[in-house]
Amino acid sequence: MIGVAYETFLLGRRAFLRWARVPGNWISTLFFPLIQLVLFSQLFKDIIQLPGFKESSYLAYLAPGQIVFAVFLGVSWVGINLLMDYHNGYLDKLRVTPINRISILFGEMVPLFVTCAMMAAVILVTSLALGASLVTGIPGALGILALSGLFGIAWAGTSFVPALITKNEQAAGSLSLLFFPLAFMSTAFVPVERMPGWLQVVNNWNPISYVIEAQRALMSTGFDAGLIGKALLAMAILFIVTQAATIWAFRRLTA
Repeated sequence: MIGVAYETFLLGRRAFLRWARVPGNWISTLFFPLIQLVLFSQLFKDIIQLPGFKESSYLAYLAPGQIVFAVFLGVSWVGINLLMDYHNGYLDKLRVTPINRISILFGEMVPLFVTCAMMAAVILVTSLALGASLVTGIPGALGILALSGLFGIAWAGTSFVPALITKNEQAAGSLSLLFFPLAFMSTAFVPVERMPGWLQVVNNWNPISYVIEAQRALMSTGFDAGLIGKALLAMAILFIVTQAATIWAFRRLTA
């Protein structure tokens, strides 16, 4: 177990540095949520007058959704990194070494907690600079970053599975985008009360909404154990399902 942890650390450090050394990786991920945060908070600022909104400003409502949006986008392409290692032969080199194969997969996933938390921090700081409030202070901020990192790990399977099954970067990228509507169908932009009936049903099963609502509470109302618990449960279920599929696909690839 110690050996797996050490191998995961070394491979995870490589994966993190590979991501951090290319500015386009994080700039392209943050660009879209930042644009939505800045523009939508102004264009639709009067929408909070509709029933269902509890925040005093649309910026306060929008910010948590864009934090999760940044994580969602940042994770969408992580499977392609592992696929590139497969095509350039690096994965084969790792397979002939006395390394636990599961460490290779974990080495790609573990840095996601750090990278997702970092991207969430950028959106959070920008939101505060624009005037959003954070009623829970530093503990709440840390809670938001922790939820973002955990969501990144739980959501990673939606990128890894298409990449490992198709073995094609373009196909994997396209399949990952199929999950994109889930982000827009969440409560990132409007409360569930303002949605059509069928969309409200979808949100009952949408893990993205649970994470957003937990973070929104940390920003606007305070620590809500119920919402945080629901978010953690949703992420746990998502993690179990997607990672089981990821491990199966990875073993199939490296068999």
